[in-house]
Amino acid sequence: MSPLEPADSVAGVLAPELTLLPAVDIAGGRASQVVGDAEDEPALVAAGWVADGAQWLHLVDLDRAFGRGDNAALIAELVAAQPVPVQVSGGIADDQSLAVALASGAARINLASTALRDREWVRAAVREHGDRIAVGIDVRGHEVVARGSDARLGALDDVLADLDGTGCRTYVVADASRDGSLHGADDNLFRYVAERVDGRVVASGGVASLEDLQRLAALAAVGVSGVVLGAALYHGAFTLAEALEVAGGRNP
Repeated sequence: MSPLEPADSVAGVLAPELTLLPAVDIAGGRASQVVGDAEDEPALVAAGWVADGAQWLHLVDLDRAFGRGDNAALIAELVAAQPVPVQVSGGIADDQSLAVALASGAARINLASTALRDREWVRAAVREHGDRIAVGIDVRGHEVVARGSDARLGALDDVLADLDGTGCRTYVVADASRDGSLHGADDNLFRYVAERVDGRVVASGGVASLEDLQRLAALAAVGVSGVVLGAALYHGAFTLAEALEVAGGRNP
C-alpha cells in the first residue's frame, strides 16, 4: 500500500485526492510540536489526528535524526496502535536504522536525506524493500542538503538523475528553507521534482494556509499526491477537517 492511498483503497491505485499526513514529531518521548498547554503525549496526539479524519500519519524520531538517541520502542508502539497506516521518518540512513524502522511495522519508511551520501545504498534499499521505501530529498535553493546542518549532498538535478531508474515510487520532498516556518509552500519546487521523477511526490515544508493546499492539490496531475502537515495544524492555521475538504479527502 502506498502512503498516497487512503487506508481502504485498492492497493496500487492512487487516490484522486491529495493525501494529508499529519506529523507527530517525537523528542524525548514527547510530541514536540504541540503549542501551549496542549497534550504532548504522542499516543494521544496521534489518536487525535486519526479521530479528526487522518488516513495516514507521519511519525518523526527527532532524537535519531539529531544523533542523540532514539524513540524506537515508542514509535513501534504507536505504529501498532494506529488504525491507519504510518510513515516513519527521522535519521534513517544506514542498515541498522533502516532495520529498526522496518521492524516497527510502519507501512512506509522515509529515508533521511543524508542517506543520499551513499546513493548505491539507497538504490539497494529500494530494490530490496520496494514500496515500503520513500526517499527523502531536502532542498534548499537548488541543492540537496542534510537538514539541520550546512552539509550539501549535490545539485538537485544530479541527485534526481542518480535516482532515476531505481524503482522508487515515492519521494518525500522537503523545502528545507521553509520547514516549520509557515511562510507558504513553494509549489514550484514540488512541481519541478514531480516532473522529473518516475514516481509520486509527498510535499513537506512551509504550508501555511488552505490556499497553499489548493495550489498543491492542483499539482496532482503531475504527481504531487500527498502533503505532510505540521506547524500549520499545531498553530491553528486551519483544522484537519478544513484541510481534508480542500484536499478532496474524506472527512468521516
